[in-house]
Parts: sequence; structure tokens; C-alpha cells
Amino acid sequence: MLKLLSALLILFLSAASLAQARPKAELGVGMAAQYLRDYRGSSESQLQTLPFPIIVYRGDVIQADKDGIRGRFLAGNGWELNASAEAALNGGSPDNSKREGMPELNSAFELGPSLNFNLTGQDFEQGWSLRLPVRAVFALDFSSIEYIGVNFNPKFTFRKPEFWRGWDGKMDLGLLWATHEYHDYYYRVDEEFVTDSRAFYDAEGGFSGTYVKFSLKKRMGQWWFAWNLRYDYLGATVFEDSPLMETTNYFSTAAAVGWFFWASD
Repeated sequence: MLKLLSALLILFLSAASLAQARPKAELGVGMAAQYLRDYRGSSESQLQTLPFPIIVYRGDVIQADKDGIRGRFLAGNGWELNASAEAALNGGSPDNSKREGMPELNSAFELGPSLNFNLTGQDFEQGWSLRLPVRAVFALDFSSIEYIGVNFNPKFTFRKPEFWRGWDGKMDLGLLWATHEYHDYYYRVDEEFVTDSRAFYDAEGGFSGTYVKFSLKKRMGQWWFAWNLRYDYLGATVFEDSPLMETTNYFSTAAAVGWFFWASD
């Protein structure tokens, strides 16, 4: 599923940092490599390469950036309310030993409102901000879309343009809460999948972990480069005792390069 999804993946890049002369729209192609666990809590990991098309759009209300798609509908002095969406890729699970015989986990799509507060910068593209997104989550494949719950992801974000040698830096410090449907999708074990080493388990809604994420990106003419590193700590989560949990430490990292071949006037 993930290989098929990645072939069609659209990566939306930052309107603030992609170019000095900012056309309203750009098109490009790119290649990414990512190392990640099969799912949060799994100890099994994989390295994947992902080709993708790039679409950049800088509208007055609808904008797209590396954090996803958003529509800014209300704003005041130091705050904004937007609707945002993003993809939530995972490593997949067809060969995962803990989930042997269980349905494969698909990548997900998140959509919902976010109330954001600018704390220290002149705008949301620099300094500290507090973001409070609440999103419905849908698991995707090419035959169906399945609603799998809601998550709440309050986070502090720090952005630093020209952080190092032309690279723009970003750091996220976040907490996660989610409904029992969301946790069931990843950590529930139904009766039909019970084995001697895998007991029945019904997940609850509640605390889903903490994380820190570092990102760097740089635009050089028609070329764009990016890297990120994420760490999640899953201790004290409501699903920590799931038989599908192997570790409370989760790491992922990705690097990407893109080339733009078209820009609007």
C-alpha cells in the first residue's frame, strides 16, 4: 500500500522558504528516502525510497506547505483559526512479526481545524507559536477510505529562517491524545487474531505520547532539499500494555530532494 501511495504522493512545500521571487504556483518532481518503524511501538523498521510530484500553491486563503494543506479562515492580532490536512505515512506491516496474520496497516490522512497562537515572532513563519490541531483521521487504500478516529496534537513550534548556511530550521515539541477508535486501529487484537503469544486487547482513548521533531530545508534555484528527524516517547500511554507494543521509543528520519520545472507568471 505504501509503495502505491508514495508513487502518487503530493508533497506541499513551504511558501515562505521555497523561493525569493514567489510565483503563485510551481510544479516539480522529487525523491525521498525514509527510515521508520512499521508503526509507533514496533521495534521492526525499514528503509524506503519514495518518488513524488511536487505542487506548490500560494493562495490568499488556501495555502499548502510542508506541514500540509490549510485554509486560513479567521485571524486576529497574533492568532489564527485554520482548517488543515496532512498525510500520516507509516512503514506498513505486511511482514511484521507481532502482527502476523493480522490486517495490514494503511497510511492515513488527517483533516480538521487548528487554533494557532503566535508567541514570539513577527508572524507564524518565525519564532515560537502554539498550535492546537484537532483532526479526524482516515486510513486510505485504493479501494476504500476508513474513518479510524480523532487525535488532538497540541504543540509548540519554533521556526528559524536562515538557521544555518541558508537552511531554514524548525522544531516541534508536541503531545498526542486520541480516541479509542484511533488506538484500536493500531493496537487492538481481536479474538480471531489471538495466539499463545498475543492476547486479546481492546485499546482505550486517551494519552498517546510525546514527541520532538527537527526539520531543515533549503531552496537553491530550481532545487529543494529537506531533512527531518523525529523521536516519540510512548511511556504512560493508554496502549502501553498492548501485546503489539515492543518499545516505548520511536524514531524516524527522512531526506528529500526536489527539482522544479514549472512556475506561474
